[in-house]
Amino acid sequence: MADTGAQRIVAIAIDESEHSDNAFQWYCEHIYKENDYLLLIHVPETYDFTMASPAVVEQLLKELEERVDNLEKKYREKLLSRGISGKFRTASGKPGEKIVSVARDERATLIITGTRGLGKFRRTILGSVSDYIVHHSNVPVLVCRWKTQEDGAKS
Repeated sequence: MADTGAQRIVAIAIDESEHSDNAFQWYCEHIYKENDYLLLIHVPETYDFTMASPAVVEQLLKELEERVDNLEKKYREKLLSRGISGKFRTASGKPGEKIVSVARDERATLIITGTRGLGKFRRTILGSVSDYIVHHSNVPVLVCRWKTQEDGAKS
């Protein structure tokens, strides 16, 4: 099939981890096409506020908002420095579900996510965002596994 030059919408699941930075970097070095539109999806961690005082809730929400703002600024700068068009979307809920949902709503043609490299037992108990995305997405998913020196030392 010939390339029509149509804009691809590529979703990248991001958080504050090195794994997200590595996934973004891998996309830029290996997959990026000039006409791509990046959809950066962030699902902040949630807190159980049921037992927290109003002051604690207010402080936690303020810190969360500041962290999300900083993350958005960091990735906007990355997009600008590379001349890539895109936008930042934040959603609340279960990360895997929300990433798949936002990507579907925005008509993404590919989802890219990093992985923390949990072992089989921990992944079974804790669940894995990347596993959820792979099994529930209606578009191709690229999981960027990035070995750090620390990971290599464990092997």
